[in-house]
Amino acid sequence: MNRTVIKSSLAVTALLLSSACSSFFNGPEDALSVAQEHPISVDSQVVTLTIAADATTSDISATDMARLRAFAVDYLRNGHGPLTITAPSGTGEDLDGQEAAADIRKALNDAGVPWEAISGATYRTGGDNGDQLIVSYTHYVATPSSCGNWSGLRSRDYSNLRMPNFGCATMNNYAAMIADPHDLIAPADEQPGDATARVRAIEAYRDGELTVSQTDQNIQSQVSN
Repeated sequence: MNRTVIKSSLAVTALLLSSACSSFFNGPEDALSVAQEHPISVDSQVVTLTIAADATTSDISATDMARLRAFAVDYLRNGHGPLTITAPSGTGEDLDGQEAAADIRKALNDAGVPWEAISGATYRTGGDNGDQLIVSYTHYVATPSSCGNWSGLRSRDYSNLRMPNFGCATMNNYAAMIADPHDLIAPADEQPGDATARVRAIEAYRDGELTVSQTDQNIQSQVSN
């Protein structure tokens, strides 16, 4: 009877010690992924381009036209939301500003920006700076966490955890290489399928033609010894 009690006591003690050790060293808060330990923050920023409305002419200068084309390319690649043209209001130059805004809208559309993506706005001004038009859009920037944290190495090693810098360089490279940081917030919209390419493949299959990429049989490959 005493032997049975002793065995039971030893088993309970071993169980308590093992559970205490596991909870003390490695808890749920230690099961962090590399992305959680070295997060990438995504922030929105407003990109602006200022165009001066020249009252002496109704045309956009060649320099401003080149700037607008480059601005439109950046918007189509990195922009989100509308591309806004903000014209001055409250001065005697309102008409010139509205005409310049119409010219800018057309220039952006000629550069590939859809009409429905271009919006208009006004700002109130009463000074001599009422001849400035502001073209703006929103894009997103990915900022990784900083590396070089060497604190707590001994405690992490004792708890059999990875080092604090593990994966930090990978996350920094990931943040630098991603084309559109907004994809880290939400997936990009799917583009419509190319129906013409699908029909062409089906017609080629029906006619008995090859539907795969042809390989040049004259290409010679060499294997190093």
